[in-house]
Amino acid sequence: MAQNRRSIILFRYILISAMIIVVCFAIVWNTVRISLVENEYWEMKADSLKVPNVRMRALRGNILSCNDEILASTVPEYMLFIDFRVEALKKDTFEKYVKPLSAALASKFGDKSAADYERSLRKAFNKKESRYRIYGKRVSYIDYREVAEFPLLNKGRYKSGFFEEHVITRTKPFGTIASRTIGNLADTGGTYGLEQAYNIQLKGVDGLADKEKVRDTWVYRDKKKAVPGMDIRTTLDLRIQTITERALLKKLRDIDAETGTAVVMEVATGKVRAIANYTRLREGVYAEIRNNAVADMVEPGSTFKTVSVMAALDDGVATADEIFDTGNGIYHVGRSVMRDHNYHRGGYGAITLAQAIQFSSNIGTAKAILKGYENRQGFFIDHLYRMGLADSVNFNLKGQGYPFIPHPDTYKGWNKTTLPWMSFGYNVQIPPIYTLMFYNAIANGGKMIAPIFATDAISDGKVVEHYVAQVVRDSICKPSTLAAIRRMLSDVVLLGTAKVLKSPYVSIAGKTGTAQLRHKGQVVGHRVSFCGYFPDNEHPKYSCIVVITKPRIGYPSGGDMSGMVLRKIAEQMYALGYFGEPALPDRDTTNCYFPVVKGGMERIVAAACDSFGIAYRMPDAESPRWVAARQTDSGVELDGVKLHRGVVPSVTGMGLMDALYLLESEGLKVSVNGRGTVYEQIPAAGTAVAAGGNVILNLH
Repeated sequence: MAQNRRSIILFRYILISAMIIVVCFAIVWNTVRISLVENEYWEMKADSLKVPNVRMRALRGNILSCNDEILASTVPEYMLFIDFRVEALKKDTFEKYVKPLSAALASKFGDKSAADYERSLRKAFNKKESRYRIYGKRVSYIDYREVAEFPLLNKGRYKSGFFEEHVITRTKPFGTIASRTIGNLADTGGTYGLEQAYNIQLKGVDGLADKEKVRDTWVYRDKKKAVPGMDIRTTLDLRIQTITERALLKKLRDIDAETGTAVVMEVATGKVRAIANYTRLREGVYAEIRNNAVADMVEPGSTFKTVSVMAALDDGVATADEIFDTGNGIYHVGRSVMRDHNYHRGGYGAITLAQAIQFSSNIGTAKAILKGYENRQGFFIDHLYRMGLADSVNFNLKGQGYPFIPHPDTYKGWNKTTLPWMSFGYNVQIPPIYTLMFYNAIANGGKMIAPIFATDAISDGKVVEHYVAQVVRDSICKPSTLAAIRRMLSDVVLLGTAKVLKSPYVSIAGKTGTAQLRHKGQVVGHRVSFCGYFPDNEHPKYSCIVVITKPRIGYPSGGDMSGMVLRKIAEQMYALGYFGEPALPDRDTTNCYFPVVKGGMERIVAAACDSFGIAYRMPDAESPRWVAARQTDSGVELDGVKLHRGVVPSVTGMGLMDALYLLESEGLKVSVNGRGTVYEQIPAAGTAVAAGGNVILNLH
């Protein structure tokens, strides 16, 4: 018995040893075969699953308003697919879920019926398509997560074949507001506007990674991390921008004009607070196609009379109270005829040079310039050059135009009529923003500064580059000349061609302009304009130009058309407190509602509470930059929002603009559902999330 047991144990030992030897031999054989015989094949196979040095696009920086509202941002979008080749997706499973899936897709997207979806899905399943596109358009993260819970698709990638491709897209949260100035993108970067002007700062530095396929999924292994682009803080004020666009659009539609341009600039700093450029696409429909304010080379018309008279006063060839006889409004210069706009009513007769500006007399202005410069015409042009009006100022915007003011020594087309017609805005070509720059200098005590569109480049919340306006001329004329010119521009509104602009709320000074547009010698339309500043006091705060081309309804007038746009802008800015507190009527406290205060930047929330007389309390000893707002019976409690890198901050109770900026400045990607105030955020505040993680905001 014992002998039999030993024999059995020995047999098992020999058998196991033999099996181990066979396995070892097989391992050795396969190792030798793979390393020597099939080495090249397996190396090629491994290489096919790896892609070295893949460019990892850096996250593009945001474009911000002057108050840090997001004007352009990079957000994720998704393309949705099904891979019908996955082994786990059997026919019986597909048949079980195809109808409810089709119904869910039809209900969600509405582009096809459930029956159409079912036919499309069955066709793709039978063909074993590897990239069946569920929906033809890109979707948001919220939509992607919703579709991922549909029948069949909720089983996951390896059982349903459902997968997504992540695409980064550029979005403008405020739609078309300032769209042309903000600009657009192509694959190589910004194509125009601020996207192009600050492309180097915005685009960041791309990284490198090796791409490797692991179980049907591409995995990226960073070799060099991408550096996110900087944010660009612009000079644009969204409230002024909205006011400007609405006022200009309404006037363009009322008079059925072809194009319209309006720019609002801060006098002391050169910051462009609003810029709008509209072109008529069809009756009543306008869009921003071209940045006319910067790019258009136009004859400025009578707004140029101020330039001419300033030169004459500065050179002492005329005085403001000097009399010039304009006769019956018709004046012959060689074989050409010059007319004042009231020639059909007998003209202005004998008027002072100041009145020539006040009433916009072509003849009065031309006679003053001929008196002083007819025998030294180059001297007049040289004076215009010294003013800085002909300087090639770089606004850092693609496609910008530069002034053309011809000189008799170099311009072959110069003739006897060039100088007199130039005196009131013909024979020169000047982009509207240059005309604004000149009038802004008048409001700025004679100091000419170039308009600017951006103030800061920001990285990780810190300003790394700061931009200031270029000083074109410290002074464009003598102080006495400036004082005389400012009196004339005030009288244009008080007594002259822009009396319609007198406002009970805000004083305005400036000059009207009307230029004829000719084609083959025939008048085909007019360009009307008004350029000035407000409030008209010792230190005006804002300058503005409005240019409208080819109005088809009404008599073409720089005052009634362009000027009224400027007046509406100025009055609405006054109502919003841009010149100090406006005079408001006494409150009717018997029937009022307590305004809801949203969280956001501490200084803005506090300022809003102060404006409405709302009591608020800041419990923190040191005022934080960001606060959350809680309504109480006695007012508002402001709680500091704590920021920690890698932790989702609380944005509940904030408006969308503040919430977006705060989350994206923390390196998070945001998807939005609804509008209004944030009432829910996913994940919750305090959750640890890596940079680039997604946050969903629900608003109501």
